[in-house]
Amino acid sequence: MEFPRAALNVQRVLAVLLLGASLGAAYVEWTSPLSAHIRSGRPWPFWLAVREPGRAAPPKLHFGVYDPVRRSLVLIHVPETTKLQGKLTAARAYTDALRAVDDETSALRAVEDLAQAKITSLSLEPVDWPAAGRLTLELPAGDEEDEEPAATAAAALKNRGRSPRALAALVRGPADALLLTLELRRVTLERLEPALLPDDASAPAFLARALAPRPKTDIADERPVVVEVLNGTDVQGLAAQAAKVLVSRGVDVISKGPSPRSRLRTVVYDRTGDFERAARVRAALGCPTAIATTRIDPLRGVDASVELGDDCTF
Repeated sequence: MEFPRAALNVQRVLAVLLLGASLGAAYVEWTSPLSAHIRSGRPWPFWLAVREPGRAAPPKLHFGVYDPVRRSLVLIHVPETTKLQGKLTAARAYTDALRAVDDETSALRAVEDLAQAKITSLSLEPVDWPAAGRLTLELPAGDEEDEEPAATAAAALKNRGRSPRALAALVRGPADALLLTLELRRVTLERLEPALLPDDASAPAFLARALAPRPKTDIADERPVVVEVLNGTDVQGLAAQAAKVLVSRGVDVISKGPSPRSRLRTVVYDRTGDFERAARVRAALGCPTAIATTRIDPLRGVDASVELGDDCTF
C-alpha cells in the first residue's frame, strides 16, 4: 500500500523536528555545568535568589550544593544581615549596588560575588565557582512568624517539577534550572537539607561537610539523638506528650519547656550541622507537616531542638 505524498511529507517534517529537538537537548545536556557534575559525580554549587512577586524587597539569597551521588540538596540561606565584607551586610551591598547600576540583576550579581568571596574564605573544601549556577525562583511571601526561608525554597524547587506549566517555563530558561528541577524529582524529603549560614566560627566545618562528596549510603549513626522539646502552642502538656513519643522511639529528651515564639508549624532544628540526625527526629516525631532545618547552636548542648507548632498533635 502506497502512502499519499502529503502524509509522507508530514512524517518527514516530524522526523526532522524530532531529530533536531533530540540533538538540541543532547547539546544542552552535554554543555551544562550541572550535567558535567552529574556525569562525574561531583557536588554542584549554585546561587539561588528567591524573589517575591509584586514586592520591591531584596531577593532572599541562598547558596546551594546538589550532590548527584547521594541525590541530596543542601540549601543555605544567607540572611540580609550577613556581613560579607568588613561591616558591609548583604542588604547594604544590594542597596549600594542597585543605587550604582539601577539594575536588579546586576545588583544581585554583585552581592553574589561578595558572598562567593566570603564562602571561599570560610570553606575548608574548594568550590568549583566557574561551574556554579545562578538561578532565580519566584515565591509568594509566607507567614513571616514561622518562615524558614531555606526550607520553603528547597520545597518549592522540588515541587515545581510536578507542574507541567512550570516545566514548560523552565524550557525557555537556563538549562541548569530545568536539569536541577528534573533531578530534584528523585530527591527524597530526607535529602532536602535546608540551613541557615552559621557564624564564622561554625561555618568552616559545616561548609566542608556540605561541599565534600559523600558516599551514596551513609553509615548509620546509632548513637541516640539528644534533643530538647519546646512547646510553641497554647496546648498545655504538648511538650511532655511529644517527649514520650520521642523517647519511645529511641530519642534522648533531656529537657522540655516553652518555645521562645509561637509556632504555626513544627520545626526540628539541627544544632550541630549533622542534618541526618534532625531528620531522624522529625521521622520519630510522627508529625507529617513538620520540617527540619539546620541552625547551628553548640551552646545549647543538644543535637536538635524540637519547636512544636499548632500542626502537631498527639
